[in-house]
Amino acid sequence: MTELPRQDLTAEETFLWACARSWRRPEDVVVPPSLDWARVVAVAQDNRMQTLLARLLAERGLLECLPHDSRAALLADADRMRASAATLGDALRRYLQLAAARDIPTVVLKGLSVSLNVYGEAAMRPGGDIDILVRPGDVAASLEILEEIGIGRFWPNLMDDAYYARHHLHQQRCSSDLRVWFEIHWALDHPLSLLTVDYAAMMDNSTPGQLLGEPVRDLALPDLILSLAIHLVKHAVYLPSVNGRPDLARIILADGMLMYFLDVAELVKQHAPDIDWLRLIATCEASGAADLTGAVLRACRAILDAPVPDWVLTNLPVRGPGAITRRVLARVAEYETTTYLGQKSSRLWEFLLVTNGAFILRPIRALDLAGYVFPGRDFLRRRYGRNSLNTAAAHAARAGGQYARLGIDTVYYAWERYRRLKALNQSASLFNRLDTGA
Repeated sequence: MTELPRQDLTAEETFLWACARSWRRPEDVVVPPSLDWARVVAVAQDNRMQTLLARLLAERGLLECLPHDSRAALLADADRMRASAATLGDALRRYLQLAAARDIPTVVLKGLSVSLNVYGEAAMRPGGDIDILVRPGDVAASLEILEEIGIGRFWPNLMDDAYYARHHLHQQRCSSDLRVWFEIHWALDHPLSLLTVDYAAMMDNSTPGQLLGEPVRDLALPDLILSLAIHLVKHAVYLPSVNGRPDLARIILADGMLMYFLDVAELVKQHAPDIDWLRLIATCEASGAADLTGAVLRACRAILDAPVPDWVLTNLPVRGPGAITRRVLARVAEYETTTYLGQKSSRLWEFLLVTNGAFILRPIRALDLAGYVFPGRDFLRRRYGRNSLNTAAAHAARAGGQYARLGIDTVYYAWERYRRLKALNQSASLFNRLDTGA
């Protein structure tokens, strides 16, 4: 097996990685004699692995070894995760019942689906929302179902639906107490993206399944891996730029991304013989996701012993972004680590990396927007079937028009949103943080 990349990992960090790698075999986890349990619990909380850690320690009979405050915090978090999973599960079950009755093919992404199908426990893979993938023509009907079960626009800080329909990848709804959030997806990434994922084919290739006793569509394994990789790199934007670095394990912990990587690693471990690797490679190449998927699979093999064949990684090379973007994203990784270590960090970088509450977009994603205007030949060939200079010029002009519409719509809908919030005597800040734990 590939050794865990190390750069002076602490005993606490090494222990948490061991827990992630061997959580199904708690007896294999070596527990150092003198751990800072407060630090272990704190990093576990940041990485959403409280349930996993509590379960492993209980099976090893070690919970009572923790200081009272650390044990209480860990168990309280695990209890909250179970309660949240139950609440989300009830809402999802009601949605799936109505979606099936109306013949709406529905894929449940991430969250509860991964938690139940990969880990076998609803609370093992915590999430703050429910992500649904449907065909574009079924979005309106899906939103109507949510209204029927009491999930609506109770969070007033969002812009108008028309804004997200034109410039985003999902519509968002929530319960009146803000405990249940739904995202109705028609895509996995923003329209101004270099990815060219065939979502119609993804839905066509899905198969009938069940979740919570209700009918769903299950993504084919290559599409499931692709969807998890896209979501992971949307959050860990730096990954293709730092893949292979000796401090990668710490960077992942610093960014709170351990469970995201574990999702992919566990999926591969459980289904490796059944994964159509050739199809995964072909799908990644066709969608422009070879770079990011290769980076995710390399990290999962190196850090979590995911059994990814060498030839697969050879065919999913990680080239990384251009020099300027690479430097910026490496700086992102440095910011995350600095904050994690309790050192003084830049407020500018904090702003760039926070998800904007109105637009549901991190400012750092502007790098993607810049690259979209003048993409490489590979994108032009995937998008238009040709990569001539005329094609590049036509795309740049088209992108300029898209940006113009984005700018106009942003000003218009932001003003409408401002007026609405003022009428409700609520904060009208465009830059409030939104984090539902997706």
